[in-house]
Order: sequence, then structure tokens, then C-alpha cells
Amino acid sequence: MHAQIQFIAQLAEIDEQMDEFHQELGDLPGEVKDAEKKLRQKNSLVEETQTLLDELLDFRAKSGHMLEDLKTKEAKYAQQQFQVRNNREFDAITNEIENIRKERESINEKLRTSTIKEDNLRLILTQQQKDYEEVKSILDEKESQLKELSGSHSEEIRNLIHRRTELTTTIQPNILEEYERIRTFHTDAAVKVRRNCCSGCFSAVPPQKLVEMRTKLDLIFTCEHCGRILITDGM
Repeated sequence: MHAQIQFIAQLAEIDEQMDEFHQELGDLPGEVKDAEKKLRQKNSLVEETQTLLDELLDFRAKSGHMLEDLKTKEAKYAQQQFQVRNNREFDAITNEIENIRKERESINEKLRTSTIKEDNLRLILTQQQKDYEEVKSILDEKESQLKELSGSHSEEIRNLIHRRTELTTTIQPNILEEYERIRTFHTDAAVKVRRNCCSGCFSAVPPQKLVEMRTKLDLIFTCEHCGRILITDGM
């Protein structure tokens, strides 16, 4: 167990260095993620508006053929009205002609309002594209800042991660789990005892515990006040 507390001391030292790097990066990683999310939202709005505009232009392009087809059908049904054999057939054909006329009216009404709709959609799209470009510019800047800060320490960070990975394989799972649990409350989960005090919360360590820490090297001791793992100053 003596080796285990030594490994914990080394792990705490590595984590302290990594925390310093993370502090240097500050809120940038989170800001980059937020900007990425916002950019996706802006892009979705642009795509939705562009789809509506494309559908409107497609309708306008096809409306001439649609109206011509309806006109042809109406003329055909009108001719058939003179060839019916009974009132039921006449009513059915009249019904078809009425439906065709309603459909033509609907298409013409859409055509009459399509220009205004197109203008509005283009205005909305222009603003949405502008918003997208603004967010993209912010994201590019933050990514550049993050890359610059991370790049200057990338080799050190990779080495620390490698050392930490190797170290955690030598620590007993239950001890490592306890260390990680404490780190959720205190980033410095393992601290040295200095001048008979916990250097994490500066509370005095009872003399009896100090004696036990130096003699019972197979045990892990924690501070009675803050719960941090205690390491003797000689490690």
C-alpha cells in the first residue's frame, strides 16, 4: 500500500499540472461548443428558408403547365357535357369542371401573392445568412484562439495524459475511484501534510494520525475536515 500512496501523490501532481493548462484555456472550450451549436441552429434556419424559396420558385415555374393542363381538362369535360346520357353523368361532369375551376383559382391566387412571398423570403434569407456569417466569424476566431493556446502546450499535455494513463493502471481500482470521487469536490484531491496541517484546508492533523501515517504505510488516510487524501511531506 505504500506504493499506492506514492502513485496517488504522483497522480495528484499530474492532475495539478493539467488543471493549470485547463485554467489557461479558461472558458474557450465551452465557448467554442456554444458557438458550434449556435452555428448549427443558424444554418438550419437558412436551409429552411432556402427550401421554402426553392419550393415557391419551383411552383411558379410549373404553374404555367399546370394551368394549361387544367384548361385542357376543363375543355374536355365541357365537351363531354353534350354527350351525357342522363342527369347523373351530367352532374358528375359538372362537379369535375367545378373542381378544376377551383384548382385554377387556387393556383392563380398563389401566383398573385408569390411575388410578395418571394420578396419576404429573400429578405429573411439575407438576414439569416448575415447572422450565420457573424456566428461563423466568432467561431473561427475562438477556434483560432483555442488552437493557439492548446498548440503551445500540446506536447506537454500529450505527455501528461500518457503518464496519467499509465499511472492509473498501477493504482488499485477502489483507491482510484475514491481519489476521483474526492476530485468532484476538490480538484486537489490528495494534498501534503505541512507543519502538521492539511495543506488543502489548513486544518490541524491530530498527532496520533500523523504517527499512524508514518508507521502504517499500508493505509490511506484522509483529512477529518475536508476529506482530502493526506500525503506525508516526504513523498
